[in-house]
Amino acid sequence: MLTGILAPMPEEIDLIIQAVTVESEYESGGRKFYKGKFQGKDCVVALSRIGKVASSVTAAVMIEKFGINQLIVCGVAGGIAPHLKTGDIVVADECVQHDLDARPLFPQFEAPLLGKGFFPCDTSLVEKAMQSSREFLRTDLHKFISAEDRHAFSLHEPVLYQGQLCCGDQFIGSQAQLDKIRTDLPKTLCVEMEGGAVGQICHEYKIPYVVVRTISDSADDSAHIDFGKYIENVAKYYTLGVISKIVEKLD
Repeated sequence: MLTGILAPMPEEIDLIIQAVTVESEYESGGRKFYKGKFQGKDCVVALSRIGKVASSVTAAVMIEKFGINQLIVCGVAGGIAPHLKTGDIVVADECVQHDLDARPLFPQFEAPLLGKGFFPCDTSLVEKAMQSSREFLRTDLHKFISAEDRHAFSLHEPVLYQGQLCCGDQFIGSQAQLDKIRTDLPKTLCVEMEGGAVGQICHEYKIPYVVVRTISDSADDSAHIDFGKYIENVAKYYTLGVISKIVEKLD
C-alpha cells in the first residue's frame, strides 16, 4: 500500500519530508516527490504549492507516476462555521469547489461533464483521521506547542470536527465573501484552496482520499492573527503530529 501526502505550503510539509527515510526523489513540473518510509509505511510526500491547479497536478503525478493507493491532503484552513476557532481541527468527509459555477450550462458546483461536484472522502481514512486528531489533541498538543504559543493563539481547548470542506482559488478575507459561501454552502465548516480540486482528481482516478485541516483564522474581516508565526510555531506541528498518527494506522 503506497500513500501520497501533500500540502500546499513548505512549512506545512517540511517536517514530514525530514521524517521520511528517502529511497528515491523524482522531479516533475517543478515539484519534488520524495518516496520512502514514513512511520514505517511506504509513502510519497510532496509540496503541492497553493491553489486548485497546482495541487491537482501534484495529485495527478502521484497517481500516474507512483501509483499511490490513497492520498492525504493536509495544512491550514479558514473557519467558515461561526463556532470554529483557531487551533481546531477539521477532518473533511466531503469536499466541494465553492467557486465552480458553470451555470446555466451545468448546476452550480458541478464539474462540467463529470455530473458531480461534491466529492466524498474515504470513510476508512476519515475514521483514522478522526481518531488520530483526537489522540493528538488529547495527548500530544502540549508536547508539540509551547505554553507561550498556546497562550498567544488561545489554544486552550481545541476541538475536532468532521464535515464538509470547500475550496477555491480565492483568499477569503472579507465578510461579503464569507456570507456568500455561508449562503451557497450552509453545511461547510472551513475553506481552503486545494481539497475540492484534489477530491475531483481522486474521484476521476478512483483513489481514496481524506483532507485534514487546522483552523488558522476566521475567514472574514476579523482574521488578523500573525499567520506566518502561526504556521511556523503551531500549524506545522499539528500537521506532523496528526499525519504521523494517521500513517501509523494505515494498512
